[in-house]
Amino acid sequence: MRWKAILKNKLNKNIDEIDAKIINLMILNKTNKEISFQLNLPLSTIQRRTRILLTSGLVTSQVQINYYKFGFKTGLLHIYLKNGKIEEMAKIIYELDGITSIEIHIGNSDILGNVIYKDSSDLFNLITTIKNMNGVERIVWSERVYQSPSKVYEKVKSLLNT
Repeated sequence: MRWKAILKNKLNKNIDEIDAKIINLMILNKTNKEISFQLNLPLSTIQRRTRILLTSGLVTSQVQINYYKFGFKTGLLHIYLKNGKIEEMAKIIYELDGITSIEIHIGNSDILGNVIYKDSSDLFNLITTIKNMNGVERIVWSERVYQSPSKVYEKVKSLLNT
């Protein structure tokens, strides 16, 4: 069973079999009520345990807006810098309208910005603003066309079984 992988890898000595099963069901996006039914445990027990898992930081929860339903397009900006002031530039770029999140990666680009925009002129203005910043070498952008459903469970399962 997949919950055994969590216990086997001892992610935390305070995790028991029930917590491991709850985490797996949370990864599958099950509600507390569904988890309660599936594990045949009282809803209050599941609520208490999920609250502890969330407040301990062992599990995080993230609500995502479906920007497409609001009439926005989404994409990525790969930002290449001339200098080594990556963290400083990331903080400045993060504050720009249209940037929803910033990531610093090791590899190809220095900064990866998630962006939302209504039309091409919004995107053009954002890219122009960033290109005019001191230290920016170039920007490569891409627009999201399709996003598959998350396969986080399979990815986590394979990582835990290694």
